[in-house]
Amino acid sequence: MKLNVENIKFGQTPFFTERLLAGLIDMAIAAGLSLFPQIGWIFGLIYFLFKDCLPFINGQSFGRKLFNIKVVSRKTQTSLVANADKAVIRQIIFFVPVLNIVELVCFLFYPDRLGSKWSDTEIIKC
Repeated sequence: MKLNVENIKFGQTPFFTERLLAGLIDMAIAAGLSLFPQIGWIFGLIYFLFKDCLPFINGQSFGRKLFNIKVVSRKTQTSLVANADKAVIRQIIFFVPVLNIVELVCFLFYPDRLGSKWSDTEIIKC
């Protein structure tokens, strides 16, 4: 398979702007939770890992809820509320030093993130 460099464009991810802004909001929430003394980092980590399967806001993170986008399973088109493992797989890649850089490049220039491919999920408009 040959990579066609002419077809690579910045911001090819579906709902690029909405996803970028939602991600920044979610990072700010996780960082804010981490500021609580002694155990705050645990709350920040839990929010970051499980933000796409929160049952009290229909399987969306707070940032995604603001922009009306949602992570769903590719096969069933259902939210990740019952699939916490897929939500964690999507996010765990950010904790691996080299893979987080690859993930950023994929997000900026390709239609799918590695986390989306590995967890078999996609982003849709609600």
